[in-house]
Amino acid sequence: MKVQNIIICLFVFLSVQASSQTETQPNIVLLLVDDSGLMDFGSFGGEAHTSHIDQLAQQGMMFTNFHTSPVCSPSRAMLVTGTDSHLAGVANLPEMLPNGYENEPGYGGVLNNRVQTIATRLKEVGYNTYVTGKWHLGHNENTLPPARGFDRSFILGASGADNYEAKGYLPMKATAQWYTDGKKTELPDDFYSSKDYINQTIGFHESEQNSDAPFFSFISFQAIHAPIQAPKKFVEPYLDVYKEGWSALRQKRFEKAKEMGIIPVTAAMNNMFPQFKKWEQLTQEEKDVYSTDMAVTAGMLEAMDFHIGRYISYLKEKGLYENTVFVVTSDNGPDGGNFKGNVVMQKWQKKHGYHSDKNRAGEKGYFGAIGPEFAFALASPFSFFKYYTGEGGVRTPLIISGKNIPSGQQTNAFCFITDIVPTLLELVGMEPKSNKLYAPITGKSLWPHIQDSSMPVYNENEGVGLEVANSSAYYQGDLKIVKNNIPLGDNKWYMYNLKTDPGETKDIAKLFPEKFNELMRAYNEYAKSVGVIEMEEGYSAEGEVGKKSLIKILQNNAVYIFGFILFMIGLFWYWRKRR
Repeated sequence: MKVQNIIICLFVFLSVQASSQTETQPNIVLLLVDDSGLMDFGSFGGEAHTSHIDQLAQQGMMFTNFHTSPVCSPSRAMLVTGTDSHLAGVANLPEMLPNGYENEPGYGGVLNNRVQTIATRLKEVGYNTYVTGKWHLGHNENTLPPARGFDRSFILGASGADNYEAKGYLPMKATAQWYTDGKKTELPDDFYSSKDYINQTIGFHESEQNSDAPFFSFISFQAIHAPIQAPKKFVEPYLDVYKEGWSALRQKRFEKAKEMGIIPVTAAMNNMFPQFKKWEQLTQEEKDVYSTDMAVTAGMLEAMDFHIGRYISYLKEKGLYENTVFVVTSDNGPDGGNFKGNVVMQKWQKKHGYHSDKNRAGEKGYFGAIGPEFAFALASPFSFFKYYTGEGGVRTPLIISGKNIPSGQQTNAFCFITDIVPTLLELVGMEPKSNKLYAPITGKSLWPHIQDSSMPVYNENEGVGLEVANSSAYYQGDLKIVKNNIPLGDNKWYMYNLKTDPGETKDIAKLFPEKFNELMRAYNEYAKSVGVIEMEEGYSAEGEVGKKSLIKILQNNAVYIFGFILFMIGLFWYWRKRR
């Protein structure tokens, strides 16, 4: 009888302990924006009205020196695993990878079995785990969210898609597929990406049987990836905001960055690339097209923020908000892809139901894309944008807010996207580096810095390497060495002091050759340790996407092309015979 009583008491004790632990563990909401530069949110100086994100920033900590990879999938792989993208199997985007590289270690383009996601780890301590939105880390039974630790999921498997209906946005991505809990699914008739990702997340809460457990919600928006689209009511307030053009916007953000302390007042800014168009040389019609697409971009951010507000209201209504930590960030800098800059793309878009009617800007069927000039302006005060390892391509906003996070804080401490997972693990009481039998977590926890901002995340002698699509960088202290690939880069290495020169305007490699060589050795050691493979000569990320899109168009129109060739041969034969 005594043994039985002891067992009962032990069971009650463990149940109370488990309940207590559940009560103290915070809920976690991870909000990922697509292609948003550092200064796009209102709280970071941007033009869009993002009141709910701004409130999270005011109630928490803003990071102005946070870095990602320059493209989406590698960033997403590092965001959910805490491990370098090469070790996680996503060294490059499949869409940007030359044929023959996909079988190389680390270059499969999908999460491999060497890594665990944050969702898998949080399941170990009793979390409910949800994901909605763009996934782009694989879409087979081994790589879809149910196999990677998520209880419930509603995701887009592709790199991007239309925001109103199930169709792709590139010739090589003419279709798009959504999945619910790992199975292909149809979209509702009134689908809009930001709205329905929030709807689905709330639906997961409502149907949750174990509602007392803490939860992890990963909401990965399509905003503001091309095609840029937003309901008219969100677009209209911005129709006059960008009419002065990209140079004016770039200068405005540069001055705002100084005012906010993001960069020093003595910092310089790089000029626009000489091959870019000049605003004053455009026709009025061309200016209207560009400024309208920028209005849609800001409207798409505001629409996303509006629906984030709906989720926050839901959490407050259910009494879950006060025990929730929010993480808000972006996967890379602004997208400078020339989605509308050639006749082939325009014809393809028209064939697939897209239009550029400014009277219906942002609405269903509209194909918005800002182009390289406005992308460069949005990346201000930095240089380059998406696809490149210049600061404009890899420095993005980060907000951590909520339970036990100091409010009203802004930090310029260097940190990296692999740092999010160890931070969240430490937040819930798990060992950040405990990852036995799997590839190492390469990031560092931000928690000590959050609690005491005088503590650096990385010490002066600790470095972080980065490589995607032949663009590379290595950070140590205030210094950065960087190599940007063609067409805007020249594949040469430079060194900058980011503390005094965040715009990367003054190469100091020749002034400090010993330090430059030291950092080059460190980068080469990093590249060897993770398995970086140099792409073939002449390779560019944008060029590879263009080439694959052209091949897809030719394949899809092979019958017509073959018929045209036969017709021309027949015409030539007839001409020769008559002659």
